[in-house]
Parts: sequence; C-alpha cells; structure tokens
Amino acid sequence: MSKHNRYVFFSSDTEIAGKLADSLEGMGTLVHEQPAPDVLSRHLDDSLVNMVFLDFVPDDANNEKLARSIDLARLLNRHKPDMPCVAVGRLHSPGAAVAALRAGVNDFIDLDNPEEVRDTVKRMARKFSNGREDETRYRNVLVLGVRTGMGSTLLSVHLASLLQELQNDERNTRLQSNGKADDSQQGADMVALQERTCLLDLGMPVADGMLYLNVNGNFDFVEGVRNLRRLDRTMLMSAMAHDTTGVTVMALPRDLDQLNNVSHADSLFLVESLRDHFGVMVIDVGGMPNPAFIAGLVRLADETWLVTDQSIAALVSLADILKDFKEDGISPNELSLVVNRYDIQYGMSAEQIAQRFGIPLKGTLPDRTPAIMKSTSQGHLLHQDAPKDPYIRALRDLANTLIVPATGKERPQEQKPGWLASFLGRDTRSGSAR
Repeated sequence: MSKHNRYVFFSSDTEIAGKLADSLEGMGTLVHEQPAPDVLSRHLDDSLVNMVFLDFVPDDANNEKLARSIDLARLLNRHKPDMPCVAVGRLHSPGAAVAALRAGVNDFIDLDNPEEVRDTVKRMARKFSNGREDETRYRNVLVLGVRTGMGSTLLSVHLASLLQELQNDERNTRLQSNGKADDSQQGADMVALQERTCLLDLGMPVADGMLYLNVNGNFDFVEGVRNLRRLDRTMLMSAMAHDTTGVTVMALPRDLDQLNNVSHADSLFLVESLRDHFGVMVIDVGGMPNPAFIAGLVRLADETWLVTDQSIAALVSLADILKDFKEDGISPNELSLVVNRYDIQYGMSAEQIAQRFGIPLKGTLPDRTPAIMKSTSQGHLLHQDAPKDPYIRALRDLANTLIVPATGKERPQEQKPGWLASFLGRDTRSGSAR
C-alpha cells in the first residue's frame, strides 16, 4: 500500500484521531477534520482522498456525537457512494457499530486493535481500487451438505488442497519471474497467510476434515472466538494447524457444549477475521444444526454450494434448507447446486434437480467412493494418488471457477459485507440501509 495514501478522519476528539494515526503509521497521511457537513463537502471532489473515517466512539458527555457521524455517513453515501467509508468505534459498543452500518458505512474497525485497523484499510483499498489487481484472487466458498452423509467434508478437504496447489504454483511462478528460486521444497511455515487456504472445518462429525488432512491442533473455533482481540498474523501462524502444503485448518471443539459460551455475532466476526487474513477460505458446515449461523455464513461467503446426491432423502432435506433460507431472506439465486456421487442412472438428472428447486447448477462430481476411501485409508487425498481421477478432474473444474484473474475486477457492490452487516442481514450500501 502506498505511503502517499490520504485519509480523512471526521472527529472532534484529538485523542482518538491520534490513536487512529498511530495505527495507520506508514500507510499514508491522516487528515483530521471537524465533523461538519460543509467540511465533508469540501473533500467530496478531492481526488487525492482515498478513504474517509467517521467517529462512532460513544461519548456519554456528547449526546449529539453519533447523530453527527450518522448524518455525515448518509451525506457521503448519497453524494459519493464510491468513496470507501469506515466507522471507527470500539468492539464493546456494538450498538454504535450497528448504527454506523445502518447509516451506510462500508465497514467498522475497533480503535483498540491496530492490527484490525490496518487489515481493514488494506482490504477496503483493494475492494475499491480502480487499478488492475496485482495478483490473482479467489472467491471464498461455503460448502453445505443438505444432510449428513453427502460427502461435503471430503469435498471441502480436497477443494482446499487443490486451491492451495493453485496458490503455491502461482507463488512459485511469481518468484521465478522475479529471478528468485522456487520455494516449493520449503516448509509450509514459510507460506504467508495471504497465500494459504483456510479450511474452516465446522461439519459433523467434529474435526473430520483435520483427520483427512492428517493434522492435529488444539486451537479450535471457540478458542478463536475467545482470542478475537489478539487474533493477528503471528497468532494465526503459530496457533492454527496446517498440513505440509500450507492448508490451514480450524475445527469445532470436541466438546460441543463450549459453543454455548460464544455469541452468534462474535462467531461471525471470527469468520470474517479469518477471511481477511487468508488468501481463500473453504467453510464446511455439513450437518451443522444451526440455521441462523449458517445464514450468516452465507452472507459472508462469496459463493455457497449446496451439496446433495440424487436420493429422495437428500432432496427432501434440500427442500427444507431452501425453506429455511427463504425465511432468512436468502434467495435460491444466491446459492449453487453441486450434485455429489452423481450417476445419471441413479435417478433425476442434475439439470432436473436444479430446475425443480430453482437453483443454479454449479456442477457434478462422479461417484468415486471406493477410490476416495482407498486413498484416505492410507492417509492421502485422492489427487495425491490419482491426479487424473474423474472426481479430481471435476473438482478441479469447480476450483477454477473460484479464481478471479489478475486482469479481472469485481465491482464493489458485488463484494460481501462485513460481519456486522451480515448480522443485520443486508448489505449496508443497498437502498434499504439508507
């Protein structure tokens, strides 16, 4: 990120401005302005401004403070919606954050977490950049088995490993083009987080994904939530389990009762934090019995794949899930269908299933259960033993659809909102949020 970036912070509090400036040190220049509409208007046509920050830190002695910041957010959203706008607040005051997102800001940062501040600013800069992307990006995917036994965990594990291969190949090609040595023989510890695949293993039975990858780790999902304020790159590199290629895994705790001690909002916040640190995320929620949390994950992911087979039981479960999603305001067009263990002789065709339920068909995976079981029983993934197996060829095609080439760029409105926006159930840049 260029040191010539220019940020403007609208706040009447010099202490907060100083703390924000410290967090942004080396990333650009922070201009501190008073929170007045006429002052904001003067900056609307300033082509040198890269980002706007608004003060949403509650102040009991100043009841008008949040109202002024809300007015500024709405003014900016109305007159310059392509300008990234970030609310500055504190994590222990979620009410102010919710008010900020309803007013139309793009994201919220915790003033007391410099690492989060820097990561959010970098992400927002990439999201609203008008230039070419320097590197290939990947779309994060939620893999949801419509019922237990659909093979969503095996799909997720193989997908995560294939995506890691793609990232490793890209990194080595980039190193060679820059005249540096191929580092493919170096350990996974040398792979940066932004070049790793994160497998969030939330399916049932617990930690099956870690089992297939032959990794062990005690830093589970609940531990991640408990350490939200300390969750930086250093901690993630040292605490999370990873395999020899760089795939990094976090699973549910063995004692599922621990989930009762973490909040819905904090859980989604953890997922978003991981999403922002890693190059790509694969979230497996096959069999998880928590529709509200899964709906939040759908809003955080770039794509959601509903995994089914052709059995009557699976199709009934698929109908039930779609009904739950409809009640949560999620339409079938936000989802994709993957038919696993597919054989046209088994019953309805994949196209017929997609048409019957009104879901776009993402693809099919052939029934290769014996070959997959043979590899996993030996501690391998199928593509490590048989890279040209029909299952792997089909899954590699699906993995390739998650690539956003360096020459491509998604529009800002197509990007997924932050955790609080997901918690509210809508994109804060949409008309309904104004």
